[in-house]
Amino acid sequence: MSIIFPFSLPTTGAFSFSSHISSTEYYQLLADADVHRAHLRDILKRAKRNNTQDVIEVVKTLEDYIPILFSIQTGIDNGELSLDSEIVTTWRMPISPSQFHKMGDNQRISGSTIVYEISMTLLTYALSLMSLAEETFQASDSDDKWKQCTAHLLSAQSVLTYLNSHPAQTYTIVPIDLQSSTLSPLITTISGSLHLLILYKSLSSAKSAASTASASLMSRVSIYALEKFSTALALLPPSLRREPIENWLQDAKSYSSGLAQRFMAIDSEAKGQTGAAIALCAAGISDLKSGSMITKSKDILSKKPNLSNRSTSNASLSKTYIKSKIKQLRLELENMESSYRNQNDKVLFQQVPDMKEVKRTWPSGREVVAPKHEWKQPASVVDWRSGLYNDQPTNQTHSYGGQGHYY
Repeated sequence: MSIIFPFSLPTTGAFSFSSHISSTEYYQLLADADVHRAHLRDILKRAKRNNTQDVIEVVKTLEDYIPILFSIQTGIDNGELSLDSEIVTTWRMPISPSQFHKMGDNQRISGSTIVYEISMTLLTYALSLMSLAEETFQASDSDDKWKQCTAHLLSAQSVLTYLNSHPAQTYTIVPIDLQSSTLSPLITTISGSLHLLILYKSLSSAKSAASTASASLMSRVSIYALEKFSTALALLPPSLRREPIENWLQDAKSYSSGLAQRFMAIDSEAKGQTGAAIALCAAGISDLKSGSMITKSKDILSKKPNLSNRSTSNASLSKTYIKSKIKQLRLELENMESSYRNQNDKVLFQQVPDMKEVKRTWPSGREVVAPKHEWKQPASVVDWRSGLYNDQPTNQTHSYGGQGHYY
């Protein structure tokens, strides 16, 4: 199963800052901005055209470009840089379907002012970090992958939170992908995914007999993930309804519910409450069945997806990873229920409560990984007082909230 729904990355049209801004003193700043933007445009187009994607290169290019981009905005605002003509850039929207866009052709939307360029660049950065987390989870067998995935997801969430709290109000119509109605469910989804990652680590450790987490704690972590995925589903705007992300969230919600009841059943049986354990297994099986119906009616490819291909990757990821995990968990719950019933029928003779009754006694969800502080725009690469331009931005150290506390 995946840890996050992988949206495709956007692409962007050609643009030159040097053609729109005049400055003899800061010519190198503008030239460097053009170089970084051209490289970003090239790797995004290459990924879309060739179905290959070096997410690390995308992230690195964005981290080089973003400080320069904010520095240009500061220069324009303080009058150090003069606009010769209006800045207008074009981006292909990565999240919402084309039929919901009335501002552009086939999801390509042009926006004026540098704020639009900054907003779309940051959205690309957040989606790239989400893709990097997914790629790391799928490709790495290292023990460090859990920390790396957590760090990438938390960084993506902090960038989306910044975008959500700094709406692009300098142009008339804000594209759907930059509206709060789209960003809010993504931020909430990441919170669920962070805890889904903890559950995966717990299950992986259990297989190697190295797990130290209690079933009681893991049930509450599962419930927290369930709550977040449920909230994200409720927050989805009309533009994302009946889209693969809705299927992914529904299955993630069902899987989290099934895991919660698996852990509670294990905890109940350990406490001698075999009747309750049977009811919890039955309830978990029921929830997993309801979740799997969402994607069963879809024509979904089973090929392992490439994160850059929107038309196949999102749907096939749901089929390839989530569906297989749901099937595996359902089989495990069926085996547990059979074992508990056999024990109860022969030895214990405990009453099996109604499924609705055991659900009413669920504990509250437990947040283990809290969101990190909102992303902060980088320091300017130009000392505007002295006029000095530092063309070697300081490398940022990426950390995450709660680092060292759980893993």
